[in-house]
Amino acid sequence: MPHPLDNPIWNALNTGSAMFSSGNENCKFLNSEMGFFVGLPSYDGESLEYLHSICKLGQRIILFPPGRITVSKCWKVLNDHELLQMVCTSDPEPKVLDGPLTQLAEKDVPAMLELIELTKPGPFLSRTIDFGGYVGLFHEGKLISMAGKRLSPDPYVEVSAVCTHPDFVGKGLSNKVMRRVIAEIKQAEKIPFLHVYPENTPAIKLYTKLGFEPRASLRTYFLEKIG
Repeated sequence: MPHPLDNPIWNALNTGSAMFSSGNENCKFLNSEMGFFVGLPSYDGESLEYLHSICKLGQRIILFPPGRITVSKCWKVLNDHELLQMVCTSDPEPKVLDGPLTQLAEKDVPAMLELIELTKPGPFLSRTIDFGGYVGLFHEGKLISMAGKRLSPDPYVEVSAVCTHPDFVGKGLSNKVMRRVIAEIKQAEKIPFLHVYPENTPAIKLYTKLGFEPRASLRTYFLEKIG
């Protein structure tokens, strides 16, 4: 049997994140207000041609194929990058957490979008918060660090939107918010996983301390239909 994380978007949009998806047995789209993710059962030429045929001109999509794909000239490539997939296989190293963590809600979305724009951990839209499980740290009323949940290819749940304001980097804040997200995922009897660029050594070092191990190398494509 294929592993659920071999094709995480497709499996998420058919299992744990199915309530946010639309489509058919050939293609699944995430709610466009939550993100650009599109899942395909395979990434061969026929599947990619079908995807092109049902997308609108100007539509943007994100794919996570297992490797390089052939992108036609009908798409503008906004991003094409290797992804390291990591899975939490052990509990984080013991650490005393001080300072209050806030469960982020709809009223916090403007602050979340401001932090995302500053730190650019990846696409985050007005309704991405609907995935749930976002927690943050505030300093003098300003959101300075956050993390949350994203795709859920059952029984796995993705940790995402991990970011800290540049003025507060190096203070262990991402460690703190991630620990809360990881704990909530495990309390639900699910398994945390995440994606990171393989050259992001500081992030990988943090994730390793939190119990994550490399599982697979995937690829991410951010595409816009132009023809």
